[in-house]
Amino acid sequence: MERQRGIGLIQVAIVMAALAAVAMAALMSMRQERNLFADALARLRGQTVEHQQQRAGQGGAPVAAPAPAPAGVLRKCLIDGKTVLSDVDCTAANPSSRVVKPLDTRGIEPPRAPKAEPAEAGPASMQDKMIEKATR
Repeated sequence: MERQRGIGLIQVAIVMAALAAVAMAALMSMRQERNLFADALARLRGQTVEHQQQRAGQGGAPVAAPAPAPAGVLRKCLIDGKTVLSDVDCTAANPSSRVVKPLDTRGIEPPRAPKAEPAEAGPASMQDKMIEKATR
């Protein structure tokens, strides 16, 4: 009996498990709206996520305290690696901040009751009188 050439079943299982782990991390990144791969790379380099956001400011200089945002403007940004919707915490100076327009929804509307059929006001026909008399 000849031996098979190429990769074995165990090697295929290991490659598929690694591919599934990468796909799972990508889906989790999309759900949490943050880049887990960039966070992992920053940790490998010995940086924290805050350092990475400060470098995105002005050539590596720390970002100065921003002016308060105007009231009533809803913004979406990353704070400590979490997506936040706020009109106070998310400022225009934050590089991940962007304006969000909320949708005006009416919520769940109850079903409308069907309209009642108008009752006949005319005199009952002879057939209706006979049916009524028979059912008594």
